Amino acid sequence: MLKKSLVSLVALMVVGCAFVGDAESLVKKGDWQAVGEQDGVRGIPSRSMSDLNELAQRAGGQNVDVSDYESGYAEGVDRYCSLNNAYDIGLSGMQYLGVCANRPDGLRFQMQWQRGFEDFQSADQTF
Repeated sequence: MLKKSLVSLVALMVVGCAFVGDAESLVKKGDWQAVGEQDGVRGIPSRSMSDLNELAQRAGGQNVDVSDYESGYAEGVDRYCSLNNAYDIGLSGMQYLGVCANRPDGLRFQMQWQRGFEDFQSADQTF
């Protein structure tokens, strides 16, 4: 169980670092819609205004386009919250942070994710 947790943590850190660098790259291009879409597809809560401003500063002082970010985020969350993805997200060991809760199929999404996550936890993974 400790090995599985450690592997999941390392994988999340690597993926997280890749997305931070990628987000900064997108901000440098002024593509706030892609930043929002990327966040939504990852199933993370929408960034706060202070987080967006911090990202803009790290990327070289770009202006935040909140409208584009929110539009992209909505598109990304639509893809993430697909019931077809829920089980696979859980099975991969990824945490569900509740971004689908207020959607019509939010409860079904969470139940499918939970089923996949339980299968992930009970899988016999040998290294």
